[in-house]
Amino acid sequence: MTVGRRQFLSATAGAAALGVAGTASAQSEPDYGGWFDDVSNFDGTVDKRGQDTVEIAVGAEGNSGNYAFDPPAVRVNPGTEVVWTWTGQGQAHNVVSDGDGPLDSGEAVAEEGTTYSHTFESEGIYKYVCTPHESLGMKGAVVVRPGTPGPEGPPADPDYEGFFDGVSNYDGNTVDQTGSDSVEIAVGAEGNNGAFAFDPPAVRVTPGTEVTWTWTGEGSGHNVVSDGDGPLDSGDPVAAEGTTYSHTFEEYGIYKYVCTPHESLGMKGAVVVGGPLEGGAGGEGGTDISMSGPGWLLAGSVLAAFFSPLLLAAVMRRRYRERPPEPSGSDLELASGPTPVEEAPATEPDVEVGHDEFDPTGTASLIAFYFVLIALLWVFMYFVEFLGRVSVIG
Repeated sequence: MTVGRRQFLSATAGAAALGVAGTASAQSEPDYGGWFDDVSNFDGTVDKRGQDTVEIAVGAEGNSGNYAFDPPAVRVNPGTEVVWTWTGQGQAHNVVSDGDGPLDSGEAVAEEGTTYSHTFESEGIYKYVCTPHESLGMKGAVVVRPGTPGPEGPPADPDYEGFFDGVSNYDGNTVDQTGSDSVEIAVGAEGNNGAFAFDPPAVRVTPGTEVTWTWTGEGSGHNVVSDGDGPLDSGDPVAAEGTTYSHTFEEYGIYKYVCTPHESLGMKGAVVVGGPLEGGAGGEGGTDISMSGPGWLLAGSVLAAFFSPLLLAAVMRRRYRERPPEPSGSDLELASGPTPVEEAPATEPDVEVGHDEFDPTGTASLIAFYFVLIALLWVFMYFVEFLGRVSVIG
């Protein structure tokens, strides 16, 4: 059985969480007051806290052209520098605060590589627009809050909003592959009255997971293209068996996609990144540590390694307390009668090396201290690896 780095960290973090109880609250979605109602590429606030510098594209794909900021909404820490970088697409753009605010890049420009930056020191929600294209939905917001990124994944039962209606091989379940470094999806699997399906059609993964679509060679030409704005585009449909297309998902969210030639037949899929959280999307909730069979086995091994010394110390202490007293000389004489006395040969006197009595209480306390220390280290590693997105193991 091979356990990958992400599985190992998930399992050990789960074991530490079981040994040292603790919860983390998800950050709720800010109330923008309908600001993003007409912004086509807005699907939630991207948490960039913990980064010194955050970049936003100006003239990204969206709003029926290159009239979008990407990401349109970010959450950063106070003191973070936000840099807007022009793509050179969608004519001339600028970055100007909506109402009173600190942002003003000046006149609209179109040159690729143009940059404008601002360092946000105070907490708040800073809305801004591209003045020439505000009416098209070219809007953005920077949310300044303290803290570190939270586990803002989709809920345990994602709402696909009818996307899978008519997809014959979708049974209402999202296959949980969280903890896997890579996940494979078959293209041209059996379904929808032929080889016109993705298998599995819906899968949940951890941020940073590489998803690979592999063609079966059945059902004529297929491709993988995001439904609406999204990162997936394998290009023109192909039919060759063994063709592959890969994408690594870094941000939380629900990514829907289709096979464009067979979308009408029901050849659709979705990748859910993050979670699962209990409750509805964007609400308050606790973390839910999800582990596969190998993960639970590893977690059990870690817990056994932690608790076995404590159990041994408790057994030894009990045996120490219940040990019968050593029989005295008179008891031995009564039990076995007089013992003949023989003159012992002359020997060098033995030197007894003294030692402390076994102290079960002190030993148990020392072992408990090491257990708590190791558990706290694993909790720290979990928060750095999964919440801070900083790798501490190769």
